[in-house]
Amino acid sequence: MKITGNVARLLCRSSALIVVLFVCCWPALRTRAELGSALPPIFAPDLTMYLALSNPPVAETDEFENPYYRLPVAYKSTGYLKFRLGPELFSKLRALFPGRLWTCMFVWNCLCWALLAGLAIYFFEHYLPDRRLEAVILCVTLLMLFNFSSLKPLLSAWVHLPSLAGFETIELPFMRAFVPVMPVILLVVYLALQIEVLRRVDAVLIWIAMAVLQFLALAMFPYATLMMAGLTAIAVLGTRLLFTDRRTLLTVGAYAVVCGLIDAFFARGPLGFYNEHASLIHLQPGLLPHLVGGNWLLLGLLSLAVVMGRGISPDVKWPLAGLGATNLILMLGDAIVPARSILLSHHAGYFVPTTTALLLPFAVFAVFPGIRTGAKVRPVFIGVIGIIIVNGLLMSAGIYRGWRLYNQEASEIAGALTGPLEPQASDLVIAQSRFVDDACGWIPLLTKAQVLYCTDAQVMLTPQQNLEIHRFRQAIYLYLTGNDSVALRQTLRGPNRLKTMYELGYWAEAASLSSPEQNEGVQAIESQIVPWLERVEQGDPEVHRFFQHFRGVVVVDKIQMPAFVPARLETFLKPEEEREVSDLRIGIYTAR
Repeated sequence: MKITGNVARLLCRSSALIVVLFVCCWPALRTRAELGSALPPIFAPDLTMYLALSNPPVAETDEFENPYYRLPVAYKSTGYLKFRLGPELFSKLRALFPGRLWTCMFVWNCLCWALLAGLAIYFFEHYLPDRRLEAVILCVTLLMLFNFSSLKPLLSAWVHLPSLAGFETIELPFMRAFVPVMPVILLVVYLALQIEVLRRVDAVLIWIAMAVLQFLALAMFPYATLMMAGLTAIAVLGTRLLFTDRRTLLTVGAYAVVCGLIDAFFARGPLGFYNEHASLIHLQPGLLPHLVGGNWLLLGLLSLAVVMGRGISPDVKWPLAGLGATNLILMLGDAIVPARSILLSHHAGYFVPTTTALLLPFAVFAVFPGIRTGAKVRPVFIGVIGIIIVNGLLMSAGIYRGWRLYNQEASEIAGALTGPLEPQASDLVIAQSRFVDDACGWIPLLTKAQVLYCTDAQVMLTPQQNLEIHRFRQAIYLYLTGNDSVALRQTLRGPNRLKTMYELGYWAEAASLSSPEQNEGVQAIESQIVPWLERVEQGDPEVHRFFQHFRGVVVVDKIQMPAFVPARLETFLKPEEEREVSDLRIGIYTAR
């Protein structure tokens, strides 16, 4: 049977999509086959936090229940609850598959990856200077299977083959379940619409669709809205759209005003991302040399190549240039907006792999226009596609290996906290919370019991609840893990203070490149945590009253590397029973 050109093209597109999905899905399928855990495997940070954010509201109210401490929290009181469209959509999927979290997460990831790859195929087929199928597939695999944020370690990992050790710490660009994959989906659609609206300025429906996408991006990940706004501003200025006629000027002005009003209304009130009291503007030009790194320079060169190169129409060139320039500006954001406010530079980095992968093909065709007509480049394209797919397979195998022990531990926790040892709603669970997605992060997904302390709980609490409740629980946790106020003060003045700040949940201060902001983080810990820790060390009666609220206390700890000090646990708790499950020790206590 003869296959027509359109059918062959469809088969090639479908094959590319299947390959991308296989590479992205393989670590999850391999982990499932090995562990059989009901919990979704994790291969990138923050999964447990976003799963916790997907919990439904408190029944018959407009409040969210903090799943760690079982406290009601108003949605508008904190940034992570205000901008939670992604987890909220996932909660709808969870409702379709009750009790099947692994299936929900797998289906969700496949849908996101397939949608993004499909949109990328459409984008490159319509706007790439060379629209040959092999060129399009090369661009799509580059977007989905190559991480430009980790270019240096990726090259180093290739050098050290056949060892996969170098690939164990490198993520595929969209392995995070919610961010950046969902905002990037919206951004790619927005970029295509921006190109189309430059071709048909009077297309009101396209402007409306762009405004809707901006709002959805805001409700999901506000940094994506900044990318969209900058993209449009530079595209309009670059094409001199404002100087064409009065009607066009009114259209663009109306679009800007409407978007601004909608976004301002939705985002009104406290953001509550990291620090409520940090100033939104603080010029620190001294940080610029530290913010300009290899990724920034590469992105700058690609943006310049797209602008200066020939063969790309202005309606395509300027939106792409706007995408690159906006990303570059936001990556320098900490020099203007304090990191303690919204970590602008850090989150701008989430878009670097996508922006680079979108700009690179256009930059190559702009600098080397002869490639479009060269018949001999087809084998080169096919060869590069093969290398990119192999790279994706190596990264996929690497992250499976790199997260294997962690996923095994999560599986053991899920198995241990079932049956007779399953905590009830009236119980308290104490589990390790030293790193992001540590053992405590899985507890709300397995039981209705409260957790003594979990670092991620703070993003789902009001500022007042953080000071009065979260820091109190944190001080108890620190005491039970063998910490004391004197040693903590000494650590905060030593070379490892940033690591300590990060582990204590002061992420923005720890990530900041500004010494004054780091010092503010130290002062915050000394005023917010140390006094509570001193009270716990002195046996404050309030600690005893806290534990007496619970029927029982379940302590989940490792046998080989225990986190909790038995003598300190017994200061407030009376041991009743102890069991060992795999590498875990499950202790049952009651309050003294």
